[in-house]
Amino acid sequence: MKVWTIAALAALVALGGCARSEDPAKGGFFSGIANMSDGTYDRRQQERKEALENEQDVNLQKQRELERTTAQKEAVATQRAQVEAQAAALEREVATLKSRLAKAKTQRGDLQRQADILQAKIDVLQQDTFTPPADKATRLEALRKEKADLEKQIDTAIGR
Repeated sequence: MKVWTIAALAALVALGGCARSEDPAKGGFFSGIANMSDGTYDRRQQERKEALENEQDVNLQKQRELERTTAQKEAVATQRAQVEAQAAALEREVATLKSRLAKAKTQRGDLQRQADILQAKIDVLQQDTFTPPADKATRLEALRKEKADLEKQIDTAIGR
């Protein structure tokens, strides 16, 4: 019986060598022993380690690229916010100018009306033939004061 046992074991070893798999999950006992003895597992492990390192390098490159892109995005967002703030400030300045212009137009209209009223008073004074000359001189002096006040207002309005 010993001969049969040795022959069966020899046949199993021979068959185990034929049906060998490099994958430990798929190979059997004899395949595992053969792969360990000829370095297949070590080579396979080294290939997997190199593949992992390569993937880690790629991952690191992608991470750095993402960081650069994020920094660029933040820089663009900051620049955009600055430009928008400058545009808003310019818009406020233009609104202020428009307001000042409207005020100046209103003021000009007021000053024009005052000048027209002053002219009408002068015309009335010149056409008045019934008022004594002393009273006319007093009214004329009052009109000169009104004219001087109006001149000051006009000078202020035009920025002199």
